[in-house]
Order: sequence, then C-alpha cells, then structure tokens
Amino acid sequence: MPDPVTDGVIGTLVGGRYRVEAVIGRGGMASVYRATDEFLGRSVAIKRMHPEPGGGADLRRQRSEVETLAALNHHALVTLFDAGVDASGELEHAYLVMELVDGPDLRTRLERGTIAPRQLAHIAADLAEALHYVHSKGIVHRDIKPANVLLAPSELPDRDYHAKLADFGIAHLIDTSRLTAVGTVIGTANYLSPEQALGRKVGPATDIYALGLVTLEAMTGRKAFDGSSVESVHARLNRDPEIPGDASDGWRALLASMTAREPMLRASAMEVAVRARELATSQEDTVAFAELPEPTKRMPTTTTTTTTATEAEATAAEATAATAIFGVEPHTAEPAVTAPPRPPSRRKRRSVWIGASGVAVVAIVGLAIWLIPLATATPTPAPTPYPSVSGELGTHLKQLQESVTP
Repeated sequence: MPDPVTDGVIGTLVGGRYRVEAVIGRGGMASVYRATDEFLGRSVAIKRMHPEPGGGADLRRQRSEVETLAALNHHALVTLFDAGVDASGELEHAYLVMELVDGPDLRTRLERGTIAPRQLAHIAADLAEALHYVHSKGIVHRDIKPANVLLAPSELPDRDYHAKLADFGIAHLIDTSRLTAVGTVIGTANYLSPEQALGRKVGPATDIYALGLVTLEAMTGRKAFDGSSVESVHARLNRDPEIPGDASDGWRALLASMTAREPMLRASAMEVAVRARELATSQEDTVAFAELPEPTKRMPTTTTTTTTATEAEATAAEATAATAIFGVEPHTAEPAVTAPPRPPSRRKRRSVWIGASGVAVVAIVGLAIWLIPLATATPTPAPTPYPSVSGELGTHLKQLQESVTP
C-alpha cells in the first residue's frame, strides 16, 4: 500500500482540475483524499484506486455506467460527481470524485462505543431510504459495511447524524474484474449475505441483509459473524445472527426480518425505512420526547385565548344589536375593550330587521282580530218615525207604533 506521505499525490492536480490536499483514509484497494475542485471552488473527496493491470481500461469500458451512478440524487447517498483515469504517473489510476462529507464514517464512530436506539433508528432509516431509491433504479450496492456509511453532523435537536451511503455501485464498476478473476466474491466477509457466500445471484435483499448486520453491530458493539473469513461465512449459512435479548420488541422484529437467511423472507428497503422511522419517533426505547418543546406546551393556552377574544367580539356585536333594537345601552360593570363596538354584521342587521318586522306583523294581526267583530256586528236599527197626522187617525197610528215598538 502506498505510504500517505511519499506516494506523491498531495499537491498534484488530478484530472486537470482537482487539487489534492490531504489523505482522508486508506483501504486495500484505494485511498481517499480531500481535494479542491478548482473549476467550481468547492471541496470534494477523491477515491483514487491503487494501480492494477487493466484497471483504467475497465473504467473506460464502463464509462456509461459511471454516468448512470453520477445521475443518482438522494439525501442519503454520497453523490458521485465525476470519474476518470489519472495517467500522470508511471501507472494509471482510476479515480472517483465524490461529495465530501464532513464527518466520521460509522466504523470510526463505533470505536467510541455503541449507538443509542433512537439515533440508530434514524441512521437505519436514512440508509434504507437510500437503498429503496437505488434499488428502484436497478442498482445493488453489494458491499454495505460500516466504513461505507458516512455520518454528517445534524443540526436537529433529536438526532446526532444524517447517514449517507458511500461507494454505490463501486464494487460492481471497479472490483468485479479484479475479484472474480481470482474466484473471490464481491463484498466484505463479515457482512456478506448467505447468497453471496454461496456465489448465488444477488439482489436488493442482499443489501438488506448486510444493513441488518451493520445495524446489529452498531447496537451491540461487536460483529454478528466475527472470526476469519471462512468461519464467518460458514456461521451465517448455519444460523441466524443473534439479536440482543434486551432489545425492544420493535427492534427484534425489524432485525429478524432484515437478517432472515432466505432472501424471499426479508423485508424490503421501504419496509425497513418505514419501521425504522417509527422506532425513531416512538417512546419504546427512550423518553427523550416525553418533554415537549416549550412552544408546543403553550399551544392550548394560545388557542383558548384566541377563542375567548372571538367570543368577546361576538358579545360586543350582540350588545350593539340590542341597542339598535331597544334603544337602551346594556349594563356592564367594566367595558371589555376600549375600542368602539364593531357595527353589527350584515347577517346580524338582517336578523334584527326580520325580528322587528315580525313584531309589527303580530301587532297588525292582533288589531285586525280586535276590529273584525266590530266591523261585522249588525247594529240595532233605530225606529223609523211615522209621519205626524192630526185627529183621530193620528191617535190610532201613534197607538199602533207604540204597540210594535220593542
């Protein structure tokens, strides 16, 4: 492996635009550097593959697949910006230019201890969302391990990190020709799925199994299948990984569904993402959310105050309407508001008009009922006076009139 000081990369310009500044990390097949993109003036990470016969030619042949990976865009993926072959030295070096994540990888973080359940649920959900996205694009990672999980610091109060999955498709694009040439499966022995260990076809369920093992390691602080490569592979073919007995029911069910030996029995990436988000927001593993933020606690009081103010305005409007109808001021010990009362609404005025009209109609009907008997009663006719006649005939007529008068 090249020495970080003497490999001669620091300070050089890769691809005619990326100025290498410092070493970030080293692995068996590549070294990762911090660099500056001098065209765009931003910091990037460059993964520079160690020289290998045919490495540059392989990357050139697969340039279209590199472009496909570069088109992936998801918040939980480390974005691939560029790829190429650096032929500035004696040997060609394939390189990948990626988003620079200013945080540790999960392997480094686990050196400080395990991760709390709520924080781990957030990380698992982020990674499962990323897997769902790339699986929908027909891409399988095939090498999920703590070193490929980068943790960007979070500014949210309920979580420490946002997880990002790195090296998507790199195993397929870069390592296939090297590893299969010597009969070796792609991936890291501690996180291989049973189908990978048997050399069978891999698919989305392969990534779910590896994510389950990574999650278990972050929970317990130890690898689910440790030991040599042969021992590790043999163990997973004969037993399921051990899930801590003190884990909650939700965690136990989720991890069991992720690490089933039969691929068809494993949860999908979407199912893992949803269930992990539920664990991250539940009270099952932690009481961190039992104390609500202060603004949330005050919301009911604010709502009550708003309702009371509305009722006061309605009361003032009704008092104004009563004054308009009856011509009197309502009695109040103290005025509720200093502002002048609001005029009654159109709806209120219409109600008042209808009420006044109803009173007038009732009065008219009552008067009519009282007058009708008087108008229809038959008055007693006054007696019709007879003509005045003198003599005996007049006397008889007067007597006749008196006899018929009631």
